[in-house]
Amino acid sequence: MKKQRIAIYGKGGIGKTTISVNLALTLAKEGYKVLLVGCDPKQDTARLLLQERLPTIVECYDGLQSGRIPIERVCARVRENITCCEAGGPKPGVGCAGRGVLIALDLLSQRGILSQADVVLYDVLGDVVCGGFATPVTRGFTDRIYVVTSGEQASLLAANNILSGMNSVGGKTGGLIFNARGFEGEETYVRRFASLTGVPIVGVMPYSQRIKTEELNRRAICEADGAVLEEQAMRALANEVLNGTPCQPRALTPDGLYDMIAQIGRERHDR
Repeated sequence: MKKQRIAIYGKGGIGKTTISVNLALTLAKEGYKVLLVGCDPKQDTARLLLQERLPTIVECYDGLQSGRIPIERVCARVRENITCCEAGGPKPGVGCAGRGVLIALDLLSQRGILSQADVVLYDVLGDVVCGGFATPVTRGFTDRIYVVTSGEQASLLAANNILSGMNSVGGKTGGLIFNARGFEGEETYVRRFASLTGVPIVGVMPYSQRIKTEELNRRAICEADGAVLEEQAMRALANEVLNGTPCQPRALTPDGLYDMIAQIGRERHDR
């Protein structure tokens, strides 16, 4: 299999980390060597896989460069076939977090860490309004991006911004991942958005209260007993991601997106 470098984007709080971690676990169980890179200054990608905080590349950078800190300190083998690291960044309100992502990815590349994995997964904060968070794309560290969205208005707005941003920076979009919130008619909004933008839905994560409960106890749903539906959804998503092909998104204008949402509302009211 050709090595894959995949970035997961989406609105803050939409479930990027949940998707990224469980996708990594699913791929690892299938025998792939996975590198999971947290590109969020909250440093929360590794929290579902470790009981202790993982030091970030940015905070350990000087020691890593001098050889005083071994690379294994920040690139931890968290499960069989999974290595995880956190890029880190500045304190809240100070500096550019995107710069932290660039520093981390450059170091991982220089040390040959990126090339050792069959699949590299980047868990990236928010949308690409801040160019720093487009670093995995603009610096050639990723092959495709996938956008996590629900049917909520704010989530669709962020997804649309990401698609527009990827068109601007030459990013290759693989598809949408529908992470359901469970409200009536939600799927209609996501499927209409997918149709209008020309971006396929490559995976559907059903609404699951259990995911939230498990994560409060720092457990990933794919490691919980009896999570059959969630595991099936992740296996289907893993297959689509590994075999995905890029599409050319047609991002909507803000007015176009609001019109879409209003039109669906009218259609539902008229039924």
